[in-house]
Amino acid sequence: MSLQKTESIILRADRSGESSLLVYCYLKDGGRTNLLAKGVRNPKSKMVGRVSQFSHTEILYYRSDPEKLGVVSQIETIRDYPEIKGDIRRLSYASAVVEVLESLVPRDESSEDIFNLLIRTLYQLNYAHGSKLDFFFLAYVLRLLSLSGYHPEFNTCVRTGNDLRGEERLYFSPEEGGVVSEGAVDPDGRYFRIDQGTRKVLNLILDSPIDKLTNVNFSKSQKEPVRAMLLKFLSVQTDRAPNLSSLEFLNKISPTG
Repeated sequence: MSLQKTESIILRADRSGESSLLVYCYLKDGGRTNLLAKGVRNPKSKMVGRVSQFSHTEILYYRSDPEKLGVVSQIETIRDYPEIKGDIRRLSYASAVVEVLESLVPRDESSEDIFNLLIRTLYQLNYAHGSKLDFFFLAYVLRLLSLSGYHPEFNTCVRTGNDLRGEERLYFSPEEGGVVSEGAVDPDGRYFRIDQGTRKVLNLILDSPIDKLTNVNFSKSQKEPVRAMLLKFLSVQTDRAPNLSSLEFLNKISPTG
């Protein structure tokens, strides 16, 4: 039997049997995985109430066999995020963070950088002003794409190799993963136009930890094109449209997001 102790982020949990929970989590030393918390819903359990969605925890678990489901032995909360659970907008964006993670990141693929990105993003979604929630979600998507090996190019034309930092019009190709100069645009291709201001913000997101972006935001005119561009880039890399049911629900009850 292998006993392991690590930090974890609880992504969500489903009931399993009468008193247990199947816990979907991202482990600092283990990546995205599922663990069984036996008897955790029993009021007499020492772990009752500690499997809390989006919480940052320290978890002790064991596997009787490498091919079998791990079992939680102990769990302690490091930080919880009550504002996320008490606000439908924050909850929707946090749920979308999980949906993007599950669509892009394979199971059991460990990355401390992705673990830290999750912690910092959830922190901002819990504490940031409501007007910044969409920005932090988009920043998370962009950084997760980059950390997953799909690093977009915003400075150099992916076709000609020319430096485009001085050009007024830039065209981002989701299929090619970067910007294309106006003269190299394929008439039959699909592109997203971005201006120099947008390019600078995108590069700042790529170069800075999320918790250093509290004074950065997209303008109203930039936000929707950037959202469409990043989600299309995400769908190209995963070969399917991202499942963002939580944000679709949010849009239905609050069209302004």
